[in-house]
Amino acid sequence: MLKTLAKCLLFLIILQNRMLTKSKTEIKTSLPYCFYKIDNRFFRLNDTFNSRVQFTKIETTPNRRAFSSQNLETIRDRWGIDAHSDVKIYTDKIFNDIEEAEIFSLQIINNFVKKYRYFDEDAIHMVSLSREDLFGLDVLSNGKGIISIPLGGGIKTVNPLLNHEISNNIEQLITEKKDIPFYEELLLNAKQYIYQTDYRHSILESVIALELVLYAFIKKKCLEKSISEVEASKYIKDIGITGSMEFVLKLLLNETLPEEEILQKCKGNITIRNKIVHEGRKNVSEREAQDALDYNQRLIQFLNKELNKKPEA
Repeated sequence: MLKTLAKCLLFLIILQNRMLTKSKTEIKTSLPYCFYKIDNRFFRLNDTFNSRVQFTKIETTPNRRAFSSQNLETIRDRWGIDAHSDVKIYTDKIFNDIEEAEIFSLQIINNFVKKYRYFDEDAIHMVSLSREDLFGLDVLSNGKGIISIPLGGGIKTVNPLLNHEISNNIEQLITEKKDIPFYEELLLNAKQYIYQTDYRHSILESVIALELVLYAFIKKKCLEKSISEVEASKYIKDIGITGSMEFVLKLLLNETLPEEEILQKCKGNITIRNKIVHEGRKNVSEREAQDALDYNQRLIQFLNKELNKKPEA
């Protein structure tokens, strides 16, 4: 019985290896973290290119944690200190350049990350990866070899004046016990989400930042026109500041208005946000997220200039 089972397993392995060697493209890379709770099987992706992916656990050497500690069993290894995953992708898709292969590989890896996080409650730290996160990329496609050595996170030339300026700014914030304005924090989050390729969350954060500044602007203008804060807040709650944004700005501003392109783009960003929140839209492109961040920031800058103006006597 055991011999028969062993023969079957051996046959399946040989059959799988033959199928893999027939693939037109082989891609190899390494991740900055490890999928600890999966085996070494090839996962079929059911795409039109007959693609398969395998993640293999590799012990990271030298192991910095084990080297300095007697506690060799780690509950959560966030950044590949103890181990990382090597990746093999076999596909019939043919690539002519390294960038195309990187995009294809990242799409497969990031889709897998989402599924893995769903089943492993300890994997919440696993973020979607970008090109700079991959440790090399070897591609053999249609008999041609391509190799990419990432330079992200490498050594940069030191700028002492810039270092001094940033250090002074941080020290001043601490000394004066000031916090970064919340809308600025949200914009930083939006920028970070783009870097992490989480475009949907980026749009949510940048639109909320715009709403906060819009709210402050409307309240200030209402007070200047002797409209109480209670009435202004009730108007915002009843009508909605983003749904009637263009009308409100034209009503409260005298002559200077934001560029029409900015207004239209920001209205479009709000529409995307609403579809995410109310209709469950999942897919947002990098261009949509970047445009939302850029145009929301431009409108925020315009509104902040108006907020900082002294009221006319």
